[in-house]
Amino acid sequence: MISVLGQLDSKRLFSIETNKLMGDGHFNFKLAVSSDEVIAFNSCNRPVVYFIKNGLIRDSIAMEYQGCVRSMEFDEHDNLLIMDNEETTIYKYDHRNFNAYKVPYNKPEDWYTLQNHWYKFFEIGSVPTFYNNREYLQDFYYTRFDYSYNLYLNYHNGYIYQYAYNFIRKVGNRKTYKALKKDDLWFSDRLSNKCKMLLIDLENEIAVYYNRALVLLYEDFEKEIVIEYPCEVPDGEAVQLDFAVNKHQNKIWGVSDFNSDRIIFSEWTISKKIYDAE
Repeated sequence: MISVLGQLDSKRLFSIETNKLMGDGHFNFKLAVSSDEVIAFNSCNRPVVYFIKNGLIRDSIAMEYQGCVRSMEFDEHDNLLIMDNEETTIYKYDHRNFNAYKVPYNKPEDWYTLQNHWYKFFEIGSVPTFYNNREYLQDFYYTRFDYSYNLYLNYHNGYIYQYAYNFIRKVGNRKTYKALKKDDLWFSDRLSNKCKMLLIDLENEIAVYYNRALVLLYEDFEKEIVIEYPCEVPDGEAVQLDFAVNKHQNKIWGVSDFNSDRIIFSEWTISKKIYDAE
């Protein structure tokens, strides 16, 4: 038996009637969470973003865009950024002042530099990219760009990380990308460019990510331990779930279950207890 620093503890937060948040058809959720824990929620089958606080729908925005959302994040000033699935436009919403406008999306760097000042002043173009051969990409991972980054920012120390097939590497917190040290690179056969990075604990070498196969993964790179948290869906529905963190990066929000009547929202945190694992 091996002692594990922690694992994911889950807590059910609240449920909302399904028909208040989504329509009929495909289930493709996108979530983002503001610094004061307002959850922005969108379902692919309804072009509306709902703002939820403590289980109550406090506001909503009818979207001009009528398709699935590719990415959705709050920036460091709690403006909501929404990327359309065709990667042609980024919509920026100030939900506090009800301002909304479009931002051109010309290159992959644009999505990151809009989010916070760390990305804005880092020369992202200096980071090695991943070539996308679009002739061989599967339909569910279509992209109009020839390259991608897959970046994650740690708000606590300004470190930028990059992840893709089988690895996470620390890019650093300087202005440009520097040569890697051995300790800056972690390997895992669970990682891919379709994962969504959620939490990185650099000191304890722990990462939590969603692999888009309906599984949350807690991975301890130092002890080489992986713990899976499958996300059940009703009646084998074809669904694309989503999970999100806010700039505090101390917990994860997501949909833990749903049916025709209600959608259940939960949160996950890294436990501080010591567990034993095989």
